[in-house]
Amino acid sequence: MEKVKKIEKKILKKLQKTIENKLVIEKERILIAFSGGPDSVFLYYFLNFLKSKLSLEISIVYINHNLRNDVENDLKFVKEFAAENSVDYYIESIDVKRHAKENKKSLELAARELRYKAVENIRKKIGYDKIATGHNLDDNVETIIFRLLRGTSINGLKGIPRVRDNIVRLILEFEKSEILSFLKHKNQKYIIDYTNNENDYTRNFIRNKIFPDFERINPSFRQKVYALIEEINDREFEELEKSENFDKMAEIFKNEDELKKKLKEKNKLVQFLKQNDVEISREKINQIFDSFFYKNGILKDEGSKEFYLGENKFLQNKYGNLQIVKKSNKNNDRTEKSENIDSSFDKVEVLKKNQSIEWYNYKIMLYEKISDFKTYFVNEENMSYTFLKFTDDMDYKKIIVRNRKDGDRIFLKKLGHKKVKKILIDEKISKWERDFLPIIEMEISESQDCLKNLENKIEVKNSNFEFQNGENGTKMKEILTVSDIKFSKFLEKIYNNSVEKLGNTSKLLIIGRKNGR
Repeated sequence: MEKVKKIEKKILKKLQKTIENKLVIEKERILIAFSGGPDSVFLYYFLNFLKSKLSLEISIVYINHNLRNDVENDLKFVKEFAAENSVDYYIESIDVKRHAKENKKSLELAARELRYKAVENIRKKIGYDKIATGHNLDDNVETIIFRLLRGTSINGLKGIPRVRDNIVRLILEFEKSEILSFLKHKNQKYIIDYTNNENDYTRNFIRNKIFPDFERINPSFRQKVYALIEEINDREFEELEKSENFDKMAEIFKNEDELKKKLKEKNKLVQFLKQNDVEISREKINQIFDSFFYKNGILKDEGSKEFYLGENKFLQNKYGNLQIVKKSNKNNDRTEKSENIDSSFDKVEVLKKNQSIEWYNYKIMLYEKISDFKTYFVNEENMSYTFLKFTDDMDYKKIIVRNRKDGDRIFLKKLGHKKVKKILIDEKISKWERDFLPIIEMEISESQDCLKNLENKIEVKNSNFEFQNGENGTKMKEILTVSDIKFSKFLEKIYNNSVEKLGNTSKLLIIGRKNGR
């Protein structure tokens, strides 16, 4: 019982550390690589503790390697576990033997390659943010021993990274014995994989044959090896700290405490970057600090900035939250010059009735009659919808979707015109996101009488309407929505279950958004 209390205390400590280090952030969607074994079951409990605090969405995915005869038992367990915990599950089958044969690789390596690929495919398919794997402290120690036996450099002794791209390993500091004790206390069942007891695989041999001998020499050998891993991972920061001219730097600060604070924050930054496989240099650390931190070492929390780290990775500071994102080459020219709007990036599309426009993560639709909505609307999975009806019987010429422009304003109910830029800042939309948000605008081309009536309605003398004179008469443009964030006075938000109650002549604008914002 005493051991369980220590484990629960350790869990609480690691949960807090997970939040502080932003390994998991608010409203993220986490896909657990779930084998049904004790590690993945424990990982589920660990993440479930964070679920309500951070408003997380959690699902599990099981990969069938087609290497065992009792796999049906696993599938049954996964389905029962999902039902008991009210969690969505996915099952994917892979052909490990075929992949190993075709690529002349060991079953162990082939299984690992296909497993990660399959889990990533599911993550993309369901639009989740991260993958969580159940690697524990024993796995980390096994990796070090494995690399030592095969031959490795200092880099190879860093162990399993806590973060790699969109994969997080949240229980790396828990020993297998701690995990088993916790699950036993909770009376939680899990799958026992009989192949773990077979020594055909190198890692199994290390775990089953070598570890018991190490344990006879020192029962705490796992913690000793883990301490070595931590020391190696801290080494780069120690070199950075030594390279700093302490006396010269101290002149900049009011006292030594401020200098220590800056060095401490640099250490956190170094660890954060290393966890994401970013090569560290003193110059790069200093550049990031100059851009993202105040002189006293406090992270800036106003606005958003981006720093290119190389290999398509970007460090982003979004209103005081650091994250690393990886972008494909096709998006890089836009991202690297996020401060300037390039004319080649301008995008305009006409929104036609009963048709949809794909706009990055958005789908935008216009229905001029509710009967059309019932006929053509398709509710797609992983898409959240905002339904808007026109408050005036506006006889617009056309509706367009475009990128934002300098000086854009939207006419809000009771507030009058407000700058779109100010809205995006207030909503804490980062600079690199703003140019991809859809601006939906209506264009009216009518008689002067009609325009005059419209002007009276909206007090055009104080507004920012754009008028154009052309061959087809006077045109007037007004922004209807800024993405699904703000809506003009010409639109009213309605709930999905109220759509069918609208009159058949009602015009309906729908904005769908994938995977959250």
